[in-house]
Amino acid sequence: MQRSNAIPIVRWVIVALLVIGGLFFRLAYNANTEIDRPIRGDAAHYLIYAHNLLDHATFSKAQDPDPAADAYWAPGYPSYLAAIIYLSEVWELSDYRMILLSQALLGAGMILLTFLLGSALLPGSWPILPTALVTLSPHLISTASYVLTETLFGFLLLLSLYTITLAAQKPSSHGRWLLAGSCFSAAYLVNPIALLLPPLIALIVLWRRGTSTNLLVIFLLPLIVTTSGWQVRNAYSVAEGQPTSSGRLLNNLASGIYPDYHDRWRESVLYPERSVIVPGDDIESYPAFFKALAAQFQSSPVALLTWYGAGKPILLWSWDIRVGWGDIYIYRVFHSLYDTSSLARVSYSIMKSMHFWMFAATLLGMCFLYINRRDKNATPWVLYVTLLYVSGVYVCTQAAPRYSIPLRPEMYLAATYGLHQLSLLISRLRQ
Repeated sequence: MQRSNAIPIVRWVIVALLVIGGLFFRLAYNANTEIDRPIRGDAAHYLIYAHNLLDHATFSKAQDPDPAADAYWAPGYPSYLAAIIYLSEVWELSDYRMILLSQALLGAGMILLTFLLGSALLPGSWPILPTALVTLSPHLISTASYVLTETLFGFLLLLSLYTITLAAQKPSSHGRWLLAGSCFSAAYLVNPIALLLPPLIALIVLWRRGTSTNLLVIFLLPLIVTTSGWQVRNAYSVAEGQPTSSGRLLNNLASGIYPDYHDRWRESVLYPERSVIVPGDDIESYPAFFKALAAQFQSSPVALLTWYGAGKPILLWSWDIRVGWGDIYIYRVFHSLYDTSSLARVSYSIMKSMHFWMFAATLLGMCFLYINRRDKNATPWVLYVTLLYVSGVYVCTQAAPRYSIPLRPEMYLAATYGLHQLSLLISRLRQ
């Protein structure tokens, strides 16, 4: 799957500058941004989980002296926070600052991984483009300043895709396949949406590369062990009536039916005195969800199909976060680096103006992928399967633009692939 055996030193110098510059950009953003109550909502729940793990060895979001175990959220991010908090106590440092520092380092790691994965996808200096876009992405920079899962999940997903390219590059290495499977398992523990991604990628690699099924079993083994262990834990530790992931899935499915959900939700938050009714909040069971979905379809089938077929995918990949403060901010900020630094504002303007065109280039790359379907390089297929799978899950549930932020590197890589293929086509036409 690797297109080049060696990367010229000048490219490594550029990448090193981008990684270091990206890290300083993220640190500067954290130092020059003031967030209104950063520990609230989901962030507060994640920290409660982390402290319950440290203080009671229990995975629970209950604030009780003896918290009851639940399974509402996945254990990966709270465990990560618990580890950071433990280290901050040992080193006598601020746990909040340690969390932000660790996420800034993960953001810098994503820059490097984008280049490494891009080198398996694109020739020459082309991988520099998506690497630079990840370095400057306002969404990736902003979300790293919140105590939320997006940065860790984005890093682990990118690491998983890179390790699977390494495994396919050397099929005889059982360790590489096991490492790739372990990375995908870690991504699943942070965001369960990744559950079915490894089997799909295994099928892609088997189809494109003819890899031994024994190696694919090794690849899938960590995920099987992880998911089985988590389910056994839930069966034995979570009492009936405690919050579970099934209830969270129902909430996302219910809210995803209605095109005006985001607008009504934001109005309810900004203007509580209006007593706005948020559609979908009254759906409390799966039969009620399917009944509401059927009612919407009977009322206006074309509108519902258009919403799921076009409206939700476009919404998912739009610029404005929508469910949050808006623009690039999940929680309200009093001021950020983009308000005080002219250089940051220039990078913001460039990235915002390019966003639609990067999305269009991603779709263009999908067309070229079909045209080049006889090419044995599995990397573009793995990349697009990841984008389509994750997008498909969110389109079926809740297509909030915030959820696509961890996949910005994959989108930039796919967009660059489309631009590279377009340049080859233009070159052939000229000849």
